Amino acid sequence: MKNIHVCLVSDQTVPNILAIEQLKPDELLLVSTLGMEAKGKSGHILDCLACKGLDYRNRYQVLTVVENSLIDCHRKLEAWIQSREESDFVVNLTGGTKIMSIAAYEFFKDYGCQMIYIPIHRNEYIIPFPKRGTQKPVLLSQRLSVAEYLKAYGLNALNVHHLPGMAQEARQRKELAHWIVVQYEKLKNLLIWLGGALRPHRGDREFELKGSFSGATNEEYELMKRMGFSVNGSDLEKRLPKSEIQFLTGGWLEEYCFNEVSSNLGRGIDDVVIGIQIKNPKGTDNEFDVMFTKENALFTVECKSLDQQEDKRTEALYKVAALQKDFGLRVGSFLVSTSPYILKNGQVRPSIAARAEHLNTDVISPYEVLNFGQRLKEKLKLAG
Repeated sequence: MKNIHVCLVSDQTVPNILAIEQLKPDELLLVSTLGMEAKGKSGHILDCLACKGLDYRNRYQVLTVVENSLIDCHRKLEAWIQSREESDFVVNLTGGTKIMSIAAYEFFKDYGCQMIYIPIHRNEYIIPFPKRGTQKPVLLSQRLSVAEYLKAYGLNALNVHHLPGMAQEARQRKELAHWIVVQYEKLKNLLIWLGGALRPHRGDREFELKGSFSGATNEEYELMKRMGFSVNGSDLEKRLPKSEIQFLTGGWLEEYCFNEVSSNLGRGIDDVVIGIQIKNPKGTDNEFDVMFTKENALFTVECKSLDQQEDKRTEALYKVAALQKDFGLRVGSFLVSTSPYILKNGQVRPSIAARAEHLNTDVISPYEVLNFGQRLKEKLKLAG
């Protein structure tokens, strides 16, 4: 006897994906609408499941209904169920419109099948029918990686195969990135100079830097030494690979934040990536400094380093806004900045603070960067 899982398709695809992964049915029925199919939502569910090793692309059917018509829903379900009446059904009532949920409940209750519902922001489901069934919530143990979460909403990571290597490099430079954050007031002038010299070459495979930097502090000489520069008085020289060019043009702050998040893996954080490049269904590309998942919710960390010049519009917040628009939901975010340009009279500029609050974004000012890890734990209620 086949086990068929019935999903009501909506903009929020994750509840359906989590339930399917946990229950692992034989076949899927995706009850959808013309609007949802135009957005590709059924395909997003199937693509994410395939990414998780569950390939239903030859074991599903999409039933397109009129979203606000009980009669249309019932008529199409009645036609579909012919020759399937001996199957076992589990109906996920979480998605769809209210009318679709009512229609599915009324139709399938006559078959005595199990119905489940996943409350918003909860990794568990309840079983409202049959009434004599389990009353306690059932935990959903599945957790989505960043790439899987993106796939669930039709967003593709363009550099997914490079992410492990980038993470490894960031972990290898963990102590150096932390040292730069601790000493950055004494390193600021050198970092600004390096940023100006290297930023035009940020996309190059390598670049030979030759230049003169005078008045270096002891800490700035230490950074030159740790980065392997040849130093002769005020002259310095080195052939830099792409990774080091990016590190010295703001990547040090991104890697610091990545490592602060990464230190909480297994203590609330499920997955974290650095430098992920995303293409949305409209073909627009965006790169995000740090992205992570916690209990099947997505978060981003955008970084503004001290060598980035005045950016009163704060482009990072516009990237967050675009991402939230693509997802159709509020994505938790952090903006971490060592740039003085986000401040006015020692406080975050009111315009930036207001926009950040609207976008569910915590702003970490230059004075708080060293405490980012603690702010992260407090905000997300992480263990330890």
